Amino acid sequence: MSGESSQGPLSGLGVRIQNAQDAQQLRWLLSRAGEQAIRLAAQRLGARQAPRPHEVIAELGLERRHARRKDAVVPLERVRAHARARTQGWRDGATG
Repeated sequence: MSGESSQGPLSGLGVRIQNAQDAQQLRWLLSRAGEQAIRLAAQRLGARQAPRPHEVIAELGLERRHARRKDAVVPLERVRAHARARTQGWRDGATG
C-alpha cells in the first residue's frame, strides 16, 4: 500500500505502510500521540527506510493491546473446576 491517494492523511507522517494492519496501527497511533510526535519519533528512528508503525509505537513507549482472541487461554482454576464437574457427573452416572 503506497501512494498519496490511497493513504490520505497517513502518507505524510514519515512512517512506512505496507499493509492494512500497518494502516490500522498508524491510525491508532495518530489518535493517541498526534502527528508531531509521530514525525519526531520516525526521525529519531532514522533508518534507511521509513519505520513501520509498530516501531514508532515502541519508540513512543506506547503499547497497543489487542482484543482477546476467542481461543485465548482459560485460567487454570476454571479448567480444574470444569474437570471436577465432569468427573462428579461421571461418578453419578456410573453408580447408577
